Amino acid sequence: MLVSRGMLASETMTRSGSAAPRLASPLESLTGLAVFALTLSLGAWSLNDPDTYSEIAIGRWILAHHAVPHHEVFSYTMEGAPWIVHEWLADAGIAVVYDQFGWAGVVVAAALAFAATIMLLLRALLRYLEPSYALIGAFSAWGLILPHSLARPHLFAMPILAAWIAMLVAARAAERAPSPWWTLLMVPWANLHGGFVLGDVLILMFAGEMVLDQPDWAGLRRQAFAWTLFLVLSVLAGCLTPNGVGLLLLPFRLMTMDTVMASITEWQSPNFQTAQPLEPWLLLALLGVLTFGVKLPVTRVAMLLALLHETLLHQRFAEALGLATPLIVASPLAPQLPSLTATVWGVRFARLARPSRGGTALTAAVAFGLAVVLVCVGVRHDSGRFAPAAAVAYAGQHGISGPIFNASNFGGYLMFCGIAPFIDSRAELYGDAFTKRAKDIAALPGILTQYHVAWTLLEPKDPRAAMLDELTGWKRVYADDLAIIHIRDTAP
Repeated sequence: MLVSRGMLASETMTRSGSAAPRLASPLESLTGLAVFALTLSLGAWSLNDPDTYSEIAIGRWILAHHAVPHHEVFSYTMEGAPWIVHEWLADAGIAVVYDQFGWAGVVVAAALAFAATIMLLLRALLRYLEPSYALIGAFSAWGLILPHSLARPHLFAMPILAAWIAMLVAARAAERAPSPWWTLLMVPWANLHGGFVLGDVLILMFAGEMVLDQPDWAGLRRQAFAWTLFLVLSVLAGCLTPNGVGLLLLPFRLMTMDTVMASITEWQSPNFQTAQPLEPWLLLALLGVLTFGVKLPVTRVAMLLALLHETLLHQRFAEALGLATPLIVASPLAPQLPSLTATVWGVRFARLARPSRGGTALTAAVAFGLAVVLVCVGVRHDSGRFAPAAAVAYAGQHGISGPIFNASNFGGYLMFCGIAPFIDSRAELYGDAFTKRAKDIAALPGILTQYHVAWTLLEPKDPRAAMLDELTGWKRVYADDLAIIHIRDTAP
């Protein structure tokens, strides 16, 4: 079953038949404010990732040198090795915000990025769905993405992802290729986060739908040329980074690193033995299908299955699934859903969905006020929850220095503190072989000798820490709930 021309044509208009408004409606603004406030209410949740420390350290280097490093300058094991930071724009931005406004500023910036993403999604959904259904789609995306709302480069690139998907859906609705001017959006996206490659994959998906939906050869040839041109320009725009074409290959290179993929949580499958937002999301989607008996074009079903497969394989794809699903299904579902405009809430939502300059300004003012209050009051970021702050402070107080052997999760904080780590989370720098050896218990004695390691910083449950307790020439000098320090035993 292919997407009908009438169905797709309806996607370019709102349900009332008018073009989508340029001004934000009160419903969009209030939704953005709600997401912003909810994210702020979680406090330091968006800082719940040790990689934020390495982002700040790298960003500070970029700002201090007014350049992007082309070789490794942080770790001592890979010093001088070829390496170009692929998220330099986000790293520099996070560093500026942190140095100017502290952790509170980082939390506000993350909340604004998240709120902007959901606002853009809702704005696009209102072109196809009644406000009540559009809100359901927007907040279902919010719930699925929430665990990924961390102050890292992917979050600041997420509004671009939302706008990109909305643009592709609108282009298919108009039965044309997107405007080439949209490819300019790929330039900041590629310099913010490596996930920009997904944008090119989405182009291929919608272009494939176009091929299957064309009734005549002339139309196919004309649209195929336009979509191919758009894809080529998008790929070229994605190469306008310090890494050039190498950044396009980075995701595929990472996927070949078995040890890295098995050790990085976001690249693993969701663990349904713990609470996963993907489970209620899937159950609600199944409930909706069974309740309303809706049907989707086979091309849209194929897109959803591809995104769901990637999410079940790598949980980091949850944001793409959450943002793409409402937009992919909106137009086919719209005529199949019962109308809510006659209900009290339907009428109220319809009024709120009308564009309003005053409502937008008021909401923006409230959001600004919340941000100012948060920055002034400050966010208490207990770094000990996410980084070995007490252990590193102990090492500094007792003159413990020299080459370190550390858990990779601690590498970012060591960079933040100006200590050259043995390893950190930059898998593209260290490679799979080095990462595998660093994690191998049997290889530990050889590593300690080869790199002249003077002290170690490991997690309490790490079996290598227990091995060091028994290893001749080493002694434990510090331990807490987060980290353990061993030093070389210089006693006779």
